[in-house]
Amino acid sequence: MDVNEKIITEWLYLCKNQFTIANIPFKVFGSKGGSNYSNIDILATDKNNNFYDYEIKWRAVAGIGATDNETVDSLIRQMTRRERIIKIKEIIGSKHYQKILVTTKTFFGRNEETRLNYIKMFNRKKIDVLFFDDIIQELVSKVNVLGRYDSQVLQIIRMLKQLKIKLD
Repeated sequence: MDVNEKIITEWLYLCKNQFTIANIPFKVFGSKGGSNYSNIDILATDKNNNFYDYEIKWRAVAGIGATDNETVDSLIRQMTRRERIIKIKEIIGSKHYQKILVTTKTFFGRNEETRLNYIKMFNRKKIDVLFFDDIIQELVSKVNVLGRYDSQVLQIIRMLKQLKIKLD
């Protein structure tokens, strides 16, 4: 699990009361008959037996421009591909689950209107979009300076808060 997925896993546990499994591999088949492997970044459930499929994409700079529908279409195909759906059903059965992309606001460019248009494209395919920008703020606010955390991510946040280190 990479650090971006670890941050989201900690947020899901601490802020959303969700339990997770990560990096679930599955085989994918190309249009020309070849095969490769992909993975489900995070599959989660909550106490109400709701299920969530999270795809995590961190981008520190603009990832796509105002006319880059191909990147969005590719990501939507990745999240809705038949093999992924079959793998999720192997784990949770025929229960409904929510598809969620977690990325940065800059992934969709710097223009708010462009960002909203891309979010609508995902929403039309029943994929919600959440942003690291908001998630990290929520996670930081939840970490208690006097708390005890076994997670490296949460311990680093706790230490930064305790030392009153301001990150710009």
